[in-house]
Amino acid sequence: MKTPALQVDDIRSGYGHKDVLHGISFELSAGEVLGVAGPNGSGKSTLLRALTGLIPLRAGCVQIEGRNLDSLGARERARLCAVQPQIEIPPFDYSARDFVLLGRHPHRALLGAADANDWRATDRAMELVGIGGLAGRGIRSLSTGEWQRALLARALAQETPLIFLDEPAAHLDPGHRHAIHTLLRRLAHEDGRAILCVSHDLDLAAEFCDRLMLLQTGSILALGTPGDVMREEILQNLFHCAALRVVTNPYTGRPGAVFAP
Repeated sequence: MKTPALQVDDIRSGYGHKDVLHGISFELSAGEVLGVAGPNGSGKSTLLRALTGLIPLRAGCVQIEGRNLDSLGARERARLCAVQPQIEIPPFDYSARDFVLLGRHPHRALLGAADANDWRATDRAMELVGIGGLAGRGIRSLSTGEWQRALLARALAQETPLIFLDEPAAHLDPGHRHAIHTLLRRLAHEDGRAILCVSHDLDLAAEFCDRLMLLQTGSILALGTPGDVMREEILQNLFHCAALRVVTNPYTGRPGAVFAP
């Protein structure tokens, strides 16, 4: 049996004396996109922090490519998984290209100069997310949506087998949201990446993810295919909204969520 790209066994984590995550267990395979959704405060961002070692586990185990997370050094971890945060403030006014190049640091010798492979990966990542024409622009001059795509490009430039994304389509217009999610699905299905994507957009998540995980107060309420998870009784309970209804996209057959009057 092939080792999962990510295996999470009964983890518990939180802040101060308070647990936010309670007994989370799941697997993520290469070639799969797993969407994580839930209301505000359900533990989505905390889950990403726990999976990437930004906050310690209080119980349980996280394995990346069969290796325990707590046994990996920072550079080893960065060669295995890339992260796109939801919010980041640029410390310097890098050019967009130099900023995306930062994703190549795990693959370079300490203080070593970028080589042809680093620039190739950088330029490819920028083209993939549609900002190749912004290479010379200072990142502080980018629009919010352009900055969001630069963050994604930096993560893709790492060329890791596992990618964690926190709202990758936030601040993007409908065309770019569709393009980014199409790209993520292609990176998984064609390149074999394993992608975990936190999203508030249920429709996009259901349309482009292979499986969905719904979090409720730090626990998994539902985990399965979009057809299994996108059920009215589940969504109404999760979001405390009786007006939520599940409909079928007539073009793709995928479920989506709408509001009844």
